[in-house]
Amino acid sequence: MVGISGGSTTIGSAPTTESWHQKAHTVSLDSYCIDAYEFPNRKGALPQSDVSWVEAQSLCEEQGKRLCTSQEWERACRGVAHTRFAYGNERNPNACNTPIEGGAPGGPAPLAAAGSHSDCVTPEGVYDLNGNVSEWVIGQWDGPPPTDSPSSEGPWQVLRGGTMWSKTGYGQDCTSRHAHDGTTYRNVDDGFRCCQDGG
Repeated sequence: MVGISGGSTTIGSAPTTESWHQKAHTVSLDSYCIDAYEFPNRKGALPQSDVSWVEAQSLCEEQGKRLCTSQEWERACRGVAHTRFAYGNERNPNACNTPIEGGAPGGPAPLAAAGSHSDCVTPEGVYDLNGNVSEWVIGQWDGPPPTDSPSSEGPWQVLRGGTMWSKTGYGQDCTSRHAHDGTTYRNVDDGFRCCQDGG
């Protein structure tokens, strides 16, 4: 795991120019640890995907960890320098695993092995926060109801980050976020990583 120092940090965007943007606000975080790689947190392993939020939380708890909060995820992605992408402020389309331009992949999702994109890493050493799979987190969804939700009242759980799709409707940078039904929804491009209190 990677230790992240606590303190005040700005979450969200100013101005909010995209539908997925959360209004910028300052939060205070305690120090915490975050998995360096998407679950199962092993370099060279394919990330586990096609899991519901409930399953993701349970798998973290089995390891004595928990899902990251949405704020912790964004702080880890943007780093101390508060960059737009995990690797810097300018998008590099080759840095992370974002091979799909549009349409169905026509076969198994092109998941990349954890850490295989050597440029897709934060200065603190957290890999694949942009691209590959979106990641379930703990956080309140404040946007419109997801179109795939069986209920207009939720509960909806937040996913952070872009995905292997290069042109998603919820972005590819560190502010990217969307939501799905938190009880049963699962998809091949949705995964997670775990966090732990302390640093």
